[in-house]
Amino acid sequence: MNRRRNAEQVRSPAPESVETTFTVNEVRTGKVTPGKGRDLWRRIVRSRHIYLMLLPVILFYIIYCYVPMYGIVIAWKEWRPKYGIWGSPWVGWENFETLFSQKLLPRAVKNTIIISLLKLVICFPLPILFALLINEIAGRKFKKTIQTFMYLPNFISWVILGGIVKILLAMDDGLINNIIAACGGERVSFLTDPNAFYFILILSEIWKGTGWGTIIYTASIAGIDPTLYEAAKIDGCSRGGIIFRITFPMIMPVCTVMFIMQLSNIMNAGFDSVYNLYNKNVYDTADILDTYIYRLFTESNGGNGYALSAAVGFFKSAINFVFLIAGNIITKKINGYSMFTID
Repeated sequence: MNRRRNAEQVRSPAPESVETTFTVNEVRTGKVTPGKGRDLWRRIVRSRHIYLMLLPVILFYIIYCYVPMYGIVIAWKEWRPKYGIWGSPWVGWENFETLFSQKLLPRAVKNTIIISLLKLVICFPLPILFALLINEIAGRKFKKTIQTFMYLPNFISWVILGGIVKILLAMDDGLINNIIAACGGERVSFLTDPNAFYFILILSEIWKGTGWGTIIYTASIAGIDPTLYEAAKIDGCSRGGIIFRITFPMIMPVCTVMFIMQLSNIMNAGFDSVYNLYNKNVYDTADILDTYIYRLFTESNGGNGYALSAAVGFFKSAINFVFLIAGNIITKKINGYSMFTID
């Protein structure tokens, strides 16, 4: 009798086992796929509070980013305000032909790529470096003071910051030229020198954006397990070794994501910064796609400028998308981290 009872207990699994076996059988037969169907709905219900917090963000992007996307059809139309977007007549690829027939377009594309690459090479690593250095500051008050002074320029608009830069570099009474003149040198017209524009622009970008960029990396450093640092100190690891063997490798996924996002904006060199710092004398090195199309739009007196601007936006987005995919694949191959999985 005891043997028969034991055999029946072995043959009749527990309710949890039945459910597990049933789910596995469903997966094997193809009726249910992992991560979908009932299991996915259960996870959503279990984490409903997180999804509720995510809902406002989703609605924001749907309303302000995805819904307006239908306006891209203006790039293939002759925009007429009284007919609206859908009522305006179709012109096919005429706007793109007009765009690519512009003689100064290659110069604008070249300047856009050069400025974007300079930002990627110079401006991108600096927030990471500053975040690593700030993390090594022992004094709490001194650390907060440094962070505050670094963040403040981000809250200054490019209109004001561009005015400050122009005042500092003015040839007649600028601070920099006054110092040069006081040292016995000749005054230099920095703002009208095409060769100096890249230098001025990159320094202005560093001044304004480096402090704000460190926030992301500082937050990721704060999430590192403190026991890793304690174990490294016990093993006799130096401060430099801790930075390059613990801190930097732990924030590498965040750095990878930020790099991919920066690479996907290769055709956006920054309209605000360039527009507030350039002038006609430096068009050869300063005129980017955004500023060039802005001038075309203003010079057209509202003609078909909307459609032309939409065509430029589509052209830039297409190239940025290619760089986004390429950057994601390259970083996945190099260090195993990527922004999203496409394989």
